[in-house]
Amino acid sequence: MTGDEKHMKDLTALPHSPPHGSEEELRGLLSALPEKAAVRGMLLNAVLEVVRQRGGEAAVQQCLATLGEKQFLDFFSYSSGKYLEVLYAAARLGGGDKEDFETALRHLGQQAAENFLVSAAGRTLLVLVQGDPHRLLNRLPWAILVGVSGVEVDVRTTGPWSGVLTVKGDFSPRPFVEGGFLATFEAAKVNGAKVRSWQVEPGVNAYELSWA
Repeated sequence: MTGDEKHMKDLTALPHSPPHGSEEELRGLLSALPEKAAVRGMLLNAVLEVVRQRGGEAAVQQCLATLGEKQFLDFFSYSSGKYLEVLYAAARLGGGDKEDFETALRHLGQQAAENFLVSAAGRTLLVLVQGDPHRLLNRLPWAILVGVSGVEVDVRTTGPWSGVLTVKGDFSPRPFVEGGFLATFEAAKVNGAKVRSWQVEPGVNAYELSWA
C-alpha cells in the first residue's frame, strides 16, 4: 500500500471531522502527538502573555491551574500536550463570536511571535538576519528548533522571492504557525510577506513563504 493510499484509508476510516476548536478536535490532536515532542517554556510564556493581554491575570492563572503548573521557565522543556492546550484556550478566549477558530489561531500566532521576538532568542534572530528575507528563511529552522524538539525542519528556496519550509513531526495548528511567520517577517522589515500551508502527509506540514 502506498503512502497516499494509506492516508486515504485513514481519512475514510474517520466517521466525521470534529468542529475546529472543539474539545473533541483537541483530544484527537493530543492522542496523536509524537512521543518526543516538547516545547521550551519561552513559547508557552509567549502564548500566556497573549492570554494576559486578552483576559487579564485571572485568565493566565486559570490556564496554569488547568495544566497543573505555577509557571513556565523559559529554557525548560514541557509536554507538547500542554502547549496545545494553552493554544486552544488562548484562541477560544480571543475568538468568541467575532471570528472563526482558524482566524483566531492566526491572530494568536502573530501576537505570540511578537512576544517571542522580544526575548533573547527572538532578538538574536532579528540581529542575525538583518532584514534579509533569504537569510531569515534559512534561519527559521534554527528559530523553530530553539523552541520545539522532536521535529525536523527542511528549507528550500523556490525562487528569488520565495521558499518552502517542510516540518516533520509538526503538531502545531497550521494557522497558528502561519501567523507566527508573518509576524516574524514583518518584524524583520521584509515587505509584502505572504504565507500559505498544506499538509504533505499526517504529521508533515509545508509552509510556502513569499515576499515582495
